[in-house]
Amino acid sequence: MHMKLYRAFLLLPFVSLFACSSDSENSNSENFPSFQITEDIIQSPEQVLGEVEFIPLKIPEGTPIQFFGFDPNMAISDDRIFLNTDPYMNPSIHEFDLQGKHIQSIARKGGGPNEYESIDKLGLTEEGRLAAISRTSLLEFDEKLDIQNRINLRQVGSYFVIDFHPFEEKKWLVALRGTDPEEDGYFKNFAVFDRDSLTYEFLPLKSYPASGSGEAGSIVPYEEGFLLNFGASDTIFYYSKGTIQPLLSMNSGDRSMPEESRLQPEDKADEELERMIATQTYDFYFGNVEVAGETINTQVFGITPKPLSPSELEEMEEIPADFPVYEVFMHPGTKQIKASKVVPGLGGMPFSDGEYFYRLLYTETWNQLLETGQLGEKHTQALQIASEQLVDQEDPIVIRYKVRWD
Repeated sequence: MHMKLYRAFLLLPFVSLFACSSDSENSNSENFPSFQITEDIIQSPEQVLGEVEFIPLKIPEGTPIQFFGFDPNMAISDDRIFLNTDPYMNPSIHEFDLQGKHIQSIARKGGGPNEYESIDKLGLTEEGRLAAISRTSLLEFDEKLDIQNRINLRQVGSYFVIDFHPFEEKKWLVALRGTDPEEDGYFKNFAVFDRDSLTYEFLPLKSYPASGSGEAGSIVPYEEGFLLNFGASDTIFYYSKGTIQPLLSMNSGDRSMPEESRLQPEDKADEELERMIATQTYDFYFGNVEVAGETINTQVFGITPKPLSPSELEEMEEIPADFPVYEVFMHPGTKQIKASKVVPGLGGMPFSDGEYFYRLLYTETWNQLLETGQLGEKHTQALQIASEQLVDQEDPIVIRYKVRWD
């Protein structure tokens, strides 16, 4: 199987084992909207996208940026886009302004004082500077992309930080994997990390038993607090002022994932993955979450199932354009919901600066969008103009957009 396809499928069993359980979910079940996930919510990208802009990344010749099929990692500040396209083999970081002009790049894989092992996750400090998780270290960079602070996470537990965001002074809100089970067999994966005392204060939100590896949670600022989301969970939670409450839920009706599927132990994960991808008998909530303005975004596998035979799955060389992964957009205030395929196949995860959504379009993706006209005539013309501004036609383009609710 093609490496990019294999990695995409590999992600699913990791996140599929997590779902949320909280006392607040039951006590507040009548006070938050439940969105129905059906084929009726699907619209074309042209109907969904608003204020679309394509940003050609003008990468100078010789810049150490390479594409090995990994999903891109981005962090967007008020005036910068930080990008990593290879976390392991050539973990370089590239800085652009919001018009796509290249500012600087670094490639410092190594064990020296200003070097790092990998780039596993990008984020921002409270001041809007770049931060990153590198294996067992949390790195904080200065404006020259020199490492200003290096925090050794190994001292406080053998966990992997998979998402993080500044919380209070000298504290980070983090999503972890590799935590130990509680006495009841469930897991706590969100915590507040104190960078001075090097301690974790775990939040009471619990997940179902899981393998302990893979995607375990997602964090995004929202109003006066944060949204917390887990893969396979049909509920997105809101954390603020020490309290966790459900903000919204999603309901796929008879396509909802069975409870026993959410409780699969590690040794059953591969079998469950193969069955889910092939039969597509139920919807799967990826567990990522992003916010732009009033819009909350996540991704759902299913909705319009296209079952595959085992032989088709084995022989597949790339993700088909109509692979049933949809962007789902929800507006809790007006209780509106839309779903769309913004990009063909999988196309990576979206990112946000709080006002706009962003995602990186690799060469094959933006070329496919040009060929199919999937974004509609107006947006396709804008994409064509952006592609003509690239220094190299093999370089990627960033799409920035909002969601229309009129």
